[in-house]
Amino acid sequence: MEAGDKLRAAFFELLVPSNNRLLSAYLQRKALTQTSEGNRTVLDVYAMVEVPRRAEYADCTPQAFEKVLKSTEAYMGKWSAKNTGELEQELNNHLKTLGAKPIEVGRPEMLGGIFRKSDAAGFAMLATSKVPGATDTMATGFGLLRVKQRLILAYLYRKYESPETVRWVRTNLESWCDAVLAKNR
Repeated sequence: MEAGDKLRAAFFELLVPSNNRLLSAYLQRKALTQTSEGNRTVLDVYAMVEVPRRAEYADCTPQAFEKVLKSTEAYMGKWSAKNTGELEQELNNHLKTLGAKPIEVGRPEMLGGIFRKSDAAGFAMLATSKVPGATDTMATGFGLLRVKQRLILAYLYRKYESPETVRWVRTNLESWCDAVLAKNR
């Protein structure tokens, strides 16, 4: 279910890097209900749709989309400690505004491409984060979509429990991307 304006602004926007703009965020019904009632909840599964700020109003032709895919594929294997440090610092600056404890972000393990189509491609990774007293690993699916001549980023997160978790992310990210493209043709 869509998180809604209040939760999107109060929480999910803090998770988005400054070079992207959050369009929408989604939670499972149970987590959304608990959060709306003011209860703390663990986000075992959630999703976000973003747009790169630099490309927000730029047309994304099939040729431009292909260039984005090639550069993304090349970048997937080159995630550095510097990238992780910058991401961690920005996230912790955002969390500080909430009075939340800092998070330690581990270097993601890139799992590579999981599907590729004319107007969509998906990639997967495992990302670990630590807060005092807890360590979580999330299987993350990252989709690039070309929707109505615009570049859209779709992220799907699920708490990692087994290799089946990655298969679930792969299947659901691809289905989600297919549905978005079908709805916007």
